[in-house]
Amino acid sequence: MKKSFILFLFAAISLFSVQEISAQSIKIGIGGGLSSVQSPDTYKDAAGFSSEYHVGLKGKLNFPLFPITPIGFIEYHFFSGQTPEGADTKQNIFSIGVGGEMSLLPGPLSPYLGLDLEFNNFGDLEISGGTNLSGNSRTGLGVGAGVMLTLLPIDFDVSLKYQMLNLFGKEDGEETIGIINLNAAVFF
Repeated sequence: MKKSFILFLFAAISLFSVQEISAQSIKIGIGGGLSSVQSPDTYKDAAGFSSEYHVGLKGKLNFPLFPITPIGFIEYHFFSGQTPEGADTKQNIFSIGVGGEMSLLPGPLSPYLGLDLEFNNFGDLEISGGTNLSGNSRTGLGVGAGVMLTLLPIDFDVSLKYQMLNLFGKEDGEETIGIINLNAAVFF
């Protein structure tokens, strides 16, 4: 799992270091939003996770006349719930990833489609009055769409994506954890 994390970190640094050489601009955004657990049922029903918030940073590299914008992001998801027996549950997920966004229309209001590859570190699943389950790390994939509104000197980005947090590297019998991520960010 450490090799995956190092690979993601190297890819993200490589993308952002290109700015001096050939990129027209780089933008950094800060934001957050809601993360809604869709699957598996053990997350929704047994742990009681539903919709919680997340915070994050996102970087975009804008190349002139190129429809795909490389991105990098860091997100921190805060999940809490309650088991059917009434015990409180809590788990935090740290995500770091790289991807691309394909602009559909140029202009001040620009919709886009996105695809992300992400490294997710699941914190311990804490159950009050019970046994905590150890966290793990997995590689996931995110697909979605968004819109960027450009109002100089800042930009607003709103996106909706489906993230499969542990799509790769699962153990036998481990179900895919899927969330819908609604995010809003301000870019400088």
